[in-house]
Amino acid sequence: MFTGLVEEVGTVESMLRTSGGARITVAAPIASATSKIGDSIAISGACLTVVGKASGSLCFEAVPETLAKTTLGSLRNGDAVNIERSLAVGDRL
Repeated sequence: MFTGLVEEVGTVESMLRTSGGARITVAAPIASATSKIGDSIAISGACLTVVGKASGSLCFEAVPETLAKTTLGSLRNGDAVNIERSLAVGDRL
């Protein structure tokens, strides 16, 4: 579940188009510090799953439908994106 409160503004490091959609890498120093592979994170309002992690960055894969129906399809390297981690049980709303 998401609150709609942006925790961090990240930057698109790479947007690699594939036949299955796109692999998006986002510089997100705050979110990457505590996130792990498999976590759900909203990127500019679209819920994605972390599929990779590097120092200060998170990687996601988006399918064609997600790219077509959200603003993620128009992302370019260097674009700013809103980042929101999902709530954990017991988090304050």
